Amino acid sequence: MQKATHQHTKDHNSRLVLRTIYNGGELSRADVARVTGLTRPTVSSIVAELLESELVIETGQGPSAGGKRPTLLSVNGNGRHLIAIDLSGTDFRAARLNLRGDIEARATRPAAGVRGENVLASIHELIEAVRPSGEGLLGIGVATPGLVDPHNGIVRRAVNLGWVNVPLRDLLEERYGRPVHVANDSHMAALAEYTYGEATDSDNLIVIRAGRGIGAGIILGGLPFYGDGFGAGEIGHVVVNTSGNLCTCGNRGCLETTSSVRAILHQLESADRAQSSLAGLPSPSWSQFLAAVAEHDPVATDVAVFAGRHLGAAVANMVGALNIQTIAIAGRVADLGDILLDAVGAEMHQRVLPSMAESTKVRLSSLGPERAADIVILGCSALLLQRELGVL
Repeated sequence: MQKATHQHTKDHNSRLVLRTIYNGGELSRADVARVTGLTRPTVSSIVAELLESELVIETGQGPSAGGKRPTLLSVNGNGRHLIAIDLSGTDFRAARLNLRGDIEARATRPAAGVRGENVLASIHELIEAVRPSGEGLLGIGVATPGLVDPHNGIVRRAVNLGWVNVPLRDLLEERYGRPVHVANDSHMAALAEYTYGEATDSDNLIVIRAGRGIGAGIILGGLPFYGDGFGAGEIGHVVVNTSGNLCTCGNRGCLETTSSVRAILHQLESADRAQSSLAGLPSPSWSQFLAAVAEHDPVATDVAVFAGRHLGAAVANMVGALNIQTIAIAGRVADLGDILLDAVGAEMHQRVLPSMAESTKVRLSSLGPERAADIVILGCSALLLQRELGVL
Protein backbone atom coordinates (compact mmCIF):
# COMPACT_ATOMS: atom_id res chain seq x y z
CA MET A 1 0.00 0.00 0.00
CA GLN A 2 2.83 2.40 0.88
CA LYS A 3 4.50 1.78 -2.48
CA ALA A 4 1.25 2.55 -4.29
CA THR A 5 0.84 5.75 -2.26
CA HIS A 6 4.40 6.81 -3.03
CA GLN A 7 3.88 6.19 -6.75
CA HIS A 8 0.61 8.13 -6.64
CA THR A 9 2.38 11.09 -5.01
CA LYS A 10 5.19 10.94 -7.56
CA ASP A 11 2.74 10.88 -10.46
CA HIS A 12 0.79 13.78 -8.95
CA ASN A 13 3.95 15.87 -8.50
CA SER A 14 5.14 15.08 -12.02
CA ARG A 15 1.83 16.23 -13.50
CA LEU A 16 1.91 19.34 -11.31
CA VAL A 17 5.39 20.27 -12.56
CA LEU A 18 4.51 19.61 -16.19
CA ARG A 19 1.28 21.61 -15.90
CA THR A 20 3.15 24.51 -14.31
CA ILE A 21 5.71 24.58 -17.15
CA TYR A 22 2.97 24.14 -19.78
CA ASN A 23 1.00 27.11 -18.48
CA GLY A 24 4.00 29.24 -17.57
CA GLY A 25 5.68 29.43 -20.97
CA GLU A 26 9.34 29.60 -19.94
CA LEU A 27 10.25 28.99 -16.30
CA SER A 28 13.37 28.14 -14.34
CA ARG A 29 13.52 25.23 -11.90
CA ALA A 30 13.41 27.75 -9.05
CA ASP A 31 10.28 29.32 -10.58
CA VAL A 32 8.61 25.91 -10.74
CA ALA A 33 9.52 25.17 -7.11
CA ARG A 34 8.09 28.51 -5.99
CA VAL A 35 4.82 28.10 -7.93
CA THR A 36 4.21 24.47 -6.95
CA GLY A 37 5.48 24.59 -3.38
CA LEU A 38 7.67 21.53 -4.03
CA THR A 39 11.28 21.38 -2.85
CA ARG A 40 14.01 22.23 -5.33
CA PRO A 41 15.52 18.72 -5.22
CA THR A 42 12.07 17.23 -5.99
CA VAL A 43 11.58 19.64 -8.89
CA SER A 44 15.07 18.95 -10.25
CA SER A 45 14.46 15.18 -10.14
CA ILE A 46 11.11 15.47 -11.92
CA VAL A 47 12.49 17.89 -14.53
CA ALA A 48 15.33 15.45 -15.27
CA GLU A 49 12.75 12.74 -16.06
CA LEU A 50 10.69 15.13 -18.20
CA LEU A 51 13.80 16.14 -20.15
CA GLU A 52 14.69 12.48 -20.71
CA SER A 53 11.19 11.74 -21.97
CA GLU A 54 11.41 14.80 -24.28
CA LEU A 55 8.23 16.33 -22.86
CA VAL A 56 10.26 19.32 -21.66
CA ILE A 57 13.23 21.11 -23.23
CA GLU A 58 15.76 23.68 -22.04
CA THR A 59 15.33 26.87 -24.06
CA GLY A 60 18.18 29.08 -22.89
CA GLN A 61 19.07 31.21 -19.90
CA GLY A 62 17.01 33.76 -18.05
CA PRO A 63 18.16 37.04 -16.49
CA SER A 64 20.39 36.85 -13.45
CA ALA A 65 19.01 37.80 -10.06
CA GLY A 66 22.54 38.44 -8.80
CA GLY A 67 24.07 35.00 -9.25
CA LYS A 68 24.29 32.39 -11.97
CA ARG A 69 21.76 32.85 -14.77
CA PRO A 70 18.99 30.23 -14.50
CA THR A 71 18.24 27.73 -17.26
CA LEU A 72 14.73 28.16 -18.63
CA LEU A 73 12.35 25.27 -19.29
CA SER A 74 9.47 24.93 -21.73
CA VAL A 75 7.15 22.16 -22.86
CA ASN A 76 8.43 20.54 -26.03
CA GLY A 77 5.51 21.15 -28.39
CA ASN A 78 6.72 18.38 -30.69
CA GLY A 79 7.55 15.96 -27.90
CA ARG A 80 4.29 14.13 -28.48
CA HIS A 81 1.50 14.21 -31.06
CA LEU A 82 -2.23 13.59 -30.73
CA ILE A 83 -4.86 12.39 -33.15
CA ALA A 84 -8.35 13.89 -32.90
CA ILE A 85 -11.32 12.56 -34.89
CA ASP A 86 -14.71 14.23 -35.41
CA LEU A 87 -17.53 11.98 -36.65
CA SER A 88 -20.32 14.56 -36.30
CA GLY A 89 -20.29 16.43 -39.60
CA THR A 90 -21.11 15.87 -43.26
CA ASP A 91 -17.55 14.51 -43.56
CA PHE A 92 -15.57 12.46 -41.05
CA ARG A 93 -12.53 14.56 -40.10
CA ALA A 94 -9.20 13.85 -38.43
CA ALA A 95 -6.25 15.98 -37.44
CA ARG A 96 -2.82 15.44 -35.94
CA LEU A 97 -1.89 18.06 -33.37
CA ASN A 98 1.17 18.80 -31.28
CA LEU A 99 1.15 19.46 -27.54
CA ARG A 100 0.40 23.14 -28.11
CA GLY A 101 -2.77 22.43 -30.07
CA ASP A 102 -1.25 23.31 -33.45
CA ILE A 103 -2.73 21.26 -36.28
CA GLU A 104 0.00 19.55 -38.29
CA ALA A 105 -1.98 17.34 -40.68
CA ARG A 106 -5.60 16.78 -41.71
CA ALA A 107 -7.64 14.09 -43.42
CA THR A 108 -11.31 13.65 -44.34
CA ARG A 109 -13.54 10.82 -45.49
CA PRO A 110 -17.14 11.12 -46.78
CA ALA A 111 -19.80 10.43 -44.17
CA ALA A 112 -22.92 10.20 -46.35
CA GLY A 113 -24.39 6.70 -46.20
CA VAL A 114 -21.51 5.31 -44.10
CA ARG A 115 -22.84 3.24 -41.22
CA GLY A 116 -21.98 0.39 -38.89
CA GLU A 117 -18.67 -1.36 -39.48
CA ASN A 118 -17.92 0.94 -42.42
CA VAL A 119 -17.60 3.83 -39.96
CA LEU A 120 -14.88 1.92 -38.13
CA ALA A 121 -13.10 1.30 -41.44
CA SER A 122 -13.20 5.06 -42.13
CA ILE A 123 -11.70 5.73 -38.70
CA HIS A 124 -8.83 3.36 -39.47
CA GLU A 125 -8.19 5.15 -42.77
CA LEU A 126 -8.22 8.55 -41.06
CA ILE A 127 -5.78 7.45 -38.36
CA GLU A 128 -3.36 6.00 -40.90
CA ALA A 129 -3.56 9.20 -42.96
CA VAL A 130 -2.42 11.46 -40.10
CA ARG A 131 -0.49 9.06 -37.87
CA PRO A 132 2.98 10.37 -36.93
CA SER A 133 6.04 8.36 -37.78
CA GLY A 134 7.93 6.88 -34.84
CA GLU A 135 6.66 6.38 -31.30
CA GLY A 136 5.51 9.91 -30.51
CA LEU A 137 1.73 9.33 -30.47
CA LEU A 138 0.29 10.36 -27.09
CA GLY A 139 -3.19 9.04 -27.82
CA ILE A 140 -6.33 9.20 -29.93
CA GLY A 141 -9.49 11.15 -29.18
CA VAL A 142 -12.76 10.41 -30.97
CA ALA A 143 -15.91 12.57 -30.82
CA THR A 144 -19.17 11.09 -32.05
CA PRO A 145 -22.80 12.19 -31.97
CA GLY A 146 -25.23 10.29 -29.78
CA LEU A 147 -25.10 8.79 -26.31
CA VAL A 148 -21.53 8.01 -25.30
CA ASP A 149 -20.18 6.46 -22.10
CA PRO A 150 -16.84 8.33 -21.89
CA HIS A 151 -15.67 6.39 -18.84
CA ASN A 152 -15.69 3.06 -20.68
CA GLY A 153 -15.32 4.38 -24.23
CA ILE A 154 -18.60 2.85 -25.41
CA VAL A 155 -20.90 4.48 -27.96
CA ARG A 156 -24.27 3.53 -26.51
CA ARG A 157 -26.35 4.83 -29.40
CA ALA A 158 -25.45 6.92 -32.45
CA VAL A 159 -28.41 6.82 -34.84
CA ASN A 160 -26.68 8.53 -37.77
CA LEU A 161 -23.79 6.07 -37.59
CA GLY A 162 -25.91 2.96 -37.07
CA TRP A 163 -24.08 2.19 -33.83
CA VAL A 164 -25.49 0.56 -30.70
CA ASN A 165 -23.21 -0.37 -27.78
CA VAL A 166 -19.98 -0.19 -29.81
CA PRO A 167 -16.88 -0.60 -27.55
CA LEU A 168 -14.92 1.90 -29.63
CA ARG A 169 -12.16 2.56 -27.12
CA ASP A 170 -11.28 -1.11 -26.74
CA LEU A 171 -11.40 -1.72 -30.49
CA LEU A 172 -8.99 1.12 -31.25
CA GLU A 173 -6.66 0.52 -28.30
CA GLU A 174 -6.29 -3.13 -29.33
CA ARG A 175 -5.39 -2.11 -32.87
CA TYR A 176 -3.07 0.84 -32.17
CA GLY A 177 -1.70 0.16 -28.70
CA ARG A 178 -2.18 3.74 -27.53
CA PRO A 179 -4.66 5.36 -25.12
CA VAL A 180 -8.03 6.17 -26.71
CA HIS A 181 -10.70 8.49 -25.32
CA VAL A 182 -14.23 8.61 -26.73
CA ALA A 183 -16.78 11.34 -26.03
CA ASN A 184 -19.87 13.09 -27.38
CA ASP A 185 -19.15 15.79 -29.96
CA SER A 186 -21.09 18.54 -28.17
CA HIS A 187 -19.28 17.84 -24.91
CA MET A 188 -15.98 18.18 -26.77
CA ALA A 189 -17.10 21.47 -28.32
CA ALA A 190 -17.80 22.77 -24.82
CA LEU A 191 -14.41 21.59 -23.56
CA ALA A 192 -12.70 23.39 -26.47
CA GLU A 193 -14.54 26.65 -25.77
CA TYR A 194 -13.72 26.38 -22.06
CA THR A 195 -10.05 25.56 -22.66
CA TYR A 196 -9.15 27.76 -25.61
CA GLY A 197 -11.91 30.38 -25.71
CA GLU A 198 -12.65 33.62 -23.93
CA ALA A 199 -11.85 33.47 -20.21
CA THR A 200 -14.72 33.97 -17.76
CA ASP A 201 -14.98 34.30 -13.99
CA SER A 202 -16.84 30.99 -13.76
CA ASP A 203 -15.86 27.37 -14.22
CA ASN A 204 -19.34 26.66 -15.62
CA LEU A 205 -20.26 26.97 -19.30
CA ILE A 206 -22.83 25.75 -21.83
CA VAL A 207 -22.01 25.47 -25.53
CA ILE A 208 -24.84 24.80 -27.96
CA ARG A 209 -23.64 23.38 -31.25
CA ALA A 210 -26.23 23.81 -33.98
CA GLY A 211 -25.59 22.54 -37.48
CA ARG A 212 -26.59 19.24 -39.02
CA GLY A 213 -27.99 18.36 -35.59
CA ILE A 214 -28.23 20.25 -32.31
CA GLY A 215 -26.65 19.38 -29.00
CA ALA A 216 -25.34 21.12 -25.92
CA GLY A 217 -22.14 20.51 -24.02
CA ILE A 218 -22.10 21.39 -20.33
CA ILE A 219 -19.02 22.26 -18.29
CA LEU A 220 -19.49 22.17 -14.51
CA GLY A 221 -16.59 23.05 -12.26
CA GLY A 222 -14.21 22.98 -15.22
CA LEU A 223 -15.13 19.44 -16.27
CA PRO A 224 -17.61 18.04 -18.82
CA PHE A 225 -20.91 17.00 -17.23
CA TYR A 226 -22.28 13.87 -18.89
CA GLY A 227 -25.36 13.05 -16.81
CA ASP A 228 -26.31 9.76 -15.19
CA GLY A 229 -27.16 8.16 -18.53
CA PHE A 230 -24.60 10.17 -20.54
CA GLY A 231 -27.35 12.19 -22.23
CA ALA A 232 -26.80 15.59 -20.63
CA GLY A 233 -27.21 18.27 -23.29
CA GLU A 234 -29.27 16.17 -25.73
CA ILE A 235 -31.53 19.15 -26.42
CA GLY A 236 -31.93 18.47 -30.14
CA HIS A 237 -34.79 16.10 -29.38
CA VAL A 238 -36.53 18.23 -26.79
CA VAL A 239 -39.93 19.32 -28.16
CA VAL A 240 -40.19 23.10 -28.56
CA ASN A 241 -43.13 23.22 -31.01
CA THR A 242 -45.89 20.71 -30.25
CA SER A 243 -47.59 21.30 -33.61
CA GLY A 244 -44.33 21.12 -35.53
CA ASN A 245 -42.86 18.74 -38.10
CA LEU A 246 -42.24 15.05 -37.51
CA CYS A 247 -38.71 14.39 -36.27
CA THR A 248 -36.50 11.39 -37.07
CA CYS A 249 -36.85 10.34 -33.42
CA GLY A 250 -40.63 9.94 -33.82
CA ASN A 251 -41.75 13.04 -31.91
CA ARG A 252 -43.11 16.24 -33.41
CA GLY A 253 -41.56 19.66 -33.09
CA CYS A 254 -38.14 18.73 -31.71
CA LEU A 255 -35.56 21.52 -31.69
CA GLU A 256 -33.81 19.88 -34.65
CA THR A 257 -37.03 20.36 -36.70
CA THR A 258 -36.99 24.12 -36.06
CA SER A 259 -33.41 25.29 -35.71
CA SER A 260 -30.95 22.93 -37.45
CA VAL A 261 -29.48 23.81 -40.85
CA ARG A 262 -31.68 21.24 -42.56
CA ALA A 263 -34.80 22.53 -40.80
CA ILE A 264 -34.01 26.14 -41.67
CA LEU A 265 -33.53 25.35 -45.35
CA HIS A 266 -36.74 23.28 -45.36
CA GLN A 267 -38.60 26.20 -43.80
CA LEU A 268 -37.14 28.51 -46.45
CA GLU A 269 -38.21 26.22 -49.30
CA SER A 270 -41.80 26.06 -48.08
CA ALA A 271 -42.08 29.82 -47.40
CA ASP A 272 -43.76 32.24 -49.78
CA ARG A 273 -40.71 33.79 -51.43
CA ALA A 274 -42.49 35.93 -54.01
CA GLN A 275 -41.15 39.11 -52.37
CA SER A 276 -37.73 37.62 -51.62
CA SER A 277 -34.42 37.87 -53.44
CA LEU A 278 -34.46 34.05 -53.29
CA ALA A 279 -37.70 33.81 -55.29
CA GLY A 280 -36.15 32.22 -58.38
CA LEU A 281 -34.29 29.49 -56.50
CA PRO A 282 -36.19 26.20 -55.98
CA SER A 283 -33.78 25.04 -53.22
CA PRO A 284 -31.63 27.89 -51.83
CA SER A 285 -28.27 26.83 -50.39
CA TRP A 286 -27.07 27.70 -46.91
CA SER A 287 -24.64 30.32 -48.27
CA GLN A 288 -27.44 31.91 -50.34
CA PHE A 289 -29.65 32.00 -47.26
CA LEU A 290 -26.89 33.66 -45.20
CA ALA A 291 -26.35 36.25 -47.93
CA ALA A 292 -30.08 37.02 -48.00
CA VAL A 293 -30.18 37.45 -44.23
CA ALA A 294 -27.16 39.78 -44.40
CA GLU A 295 -29.06 41.89 -46.97
CA HIS A 296 -32.11 42.04 -44.62
CA ASP A 297 -34.30 40.02 -46.99
CA PRO A 298 -37.67 39.89 -45.18
CA VAL A 299 -38.43 36.21 -45.86
CA ALA A 300 -34.94 34.99 -44.95
CA THR A 301 -34.99 37.19 -41.84
CA ASP A 302 -38.31 35.72 -40.70
CA VAL A 303 -36.97 32.18 -41.12
CA ALA A 304 -33.82 33.05 -39.14
CA VAL A 305 -35.87 34.62 -36.33
CA PHE A 306 -38.20 31.58 -36.25
CA ALA A 307 -35.19 29.29 -35.75
CA GLY A 308 -33.65 31.61 -33.17
CA ARG A 309 -36.78 31.92 -31.06
CA HIS A 310 -37.20 28.16 -30.80
CA LEU A 311 -33.53 27.84 -29.90
CA GLY A 312 -34.17 30.51 -27.28
CA ALA A 313 -36.91 28.33 -25.76
CA ALA A 314 -34.39 25.53 -25.29
CA VAL A 315 -31.85 27.98 -23.86
CA ALA A 316 -34.45 29.21 -21.36
CA ASN A 317 -34.99 25.66 -20.12
CA MET A 318 -31.25 25.22 -19.56
CA VAL A 319 -30.98 28.57 -17.78
CA GLY A 320 -33.88 27.67 -15.51
CA ALA A 321 -32.48 24.22 -14.73
CA LEU A 322 -28.78 25.02 -14.35
CA ASN A 323 -28.47 28.81 -13.89
CA ILE A 324 -25.22 28.79 -15.86
CA GLN A 325 -24.58 32.40 -16.86
CA THR A 326 -22.45 31.96 -20.00
CA ILE A 327 -23.94 30.22 -23.02
CA ALA A 328 -22.02 30.12 -26.30
CA ILE A 329 -23.48 29.11 -29.66
CA ALA A 330 -21.28 27.31 -32.19
CA GLY A 331 -21.82 25.40 -35.42
CA ARG A 332 -23.07 26.55 -38.81
CA VAL A 333 -26.22 28.16 -37.42
CA ALA A 334 -23.95 30.55 -35.50
CA ASP A 335 -23.09 32.07 -38.91
CA LEU A 336 -26.38 33.97 -38.59
CA GLY A 337 -24.69 36.20 -36.00
CA ASP A 338 -26.58 39.01 -34.26
CA ILE A 339 -30.00 38.24 -35.74
CA LEU A 340 -29.81 34.78 -34.17
CA LEU A 341 -28.53 36.09 -30.83
CA ASP A 342 -31.26 38.74 -30.69
CA ALA A 343 -34.00 36.17 -31.32
CA VAL A 344 -32.54 33.69 -28.81
CA GLY A 345 -32.18 36.41 -26.18
CA ALA A 346 -35.68 37.79 -26.70
CA GLU A 347 -37.28 34.36 -26.29
CA MET A 348 -35.15 33.50 -23.27
CA HIS A 349 -36.15 36.74 -21.54
CA GLN A 350 -39.83 35.85 -21.98
CA ARG A 351 -39.45 32.40 -20.45
CA VAL A 352 -37.29 32.74 -17.30
CA LEU A 353 -37.13 34.98 -14.25
CA PRO A 354 -36.06 38.47 -15.34
CA SER A 355 -33.16 38.53 -12.87
CA MET A 356 -31.83 35.21 -14.24
CA ALA A 357 -32.20 36.39 -17.84
CA GLU A 358 -30.37 39.63 -17.09
CA SER A 359 -27.42 37.81 -15.55
CA THR A 360 -27.09 35.32 -18.45
CA LYS A 361 -24.85 36.12 -21.39
CA VAL A 362 -25.64 34.39 -24.68
CA ARG A 363 -22.87 34.87 -27.22
CA LEU A 364 -21.23 33.22 -30.19
CA SER A 365 -18.21 30.97 -29.76
CA SER A 366 -15.14 33.07 -29.03
CA LEU A 367 -12.75 30.79 -30.95
CA GLY A 368 -13.08 32.80 -34.17
CA PRO A 369 -14.18 31.54 -37.62
CA GLU A 370 -11.13 29.37 -38.36
CA ARG A 371 -10.80 27.69 -34.98
CA ALA A 372 -14.57 27.43 -34.53
CA ALA A 373 -14.64 25.09 -37.53
CA ASP A 374 -12.26 22.82 -35.57
CA ILE A 375 -14.06 23.17 -32.23
CA VAL A 376 -14.67 19.42 -31.84
CA ILE A 377 -11.13 18.55 -32.94
CA LEU A 378 -9.73 21.02 -30.40
CA GLY A 379 -11.96 19.56 -27.71
CA CYS A 380 -10.61 16.07 -28.37
CA SER A 381 -7.05 17.34 -28.10
CA ALA A 382 -7.87 19.12 -24.83
CA LEU A 383 -9.36 15.90 -23.44
CA LEU A 384 -6.21 13.96 -24.33
CA LEU A 385 -3.93 16.58 -22.75
CA GLN A 386 -6.12 16.61 -19.65
CA ARG A 387 -6.40 12.83 -19.25
CA GLU A 388 -2.91 11.72 -20.35
CA LEU A 389 -0.67 14.55 -19.14
CA GLY A 390 -2.83 16.49 -16.69
CA VAL A 391 -1.74 19.83 -18.15
CA LEU A 392 -5.17 21.42 -18.59
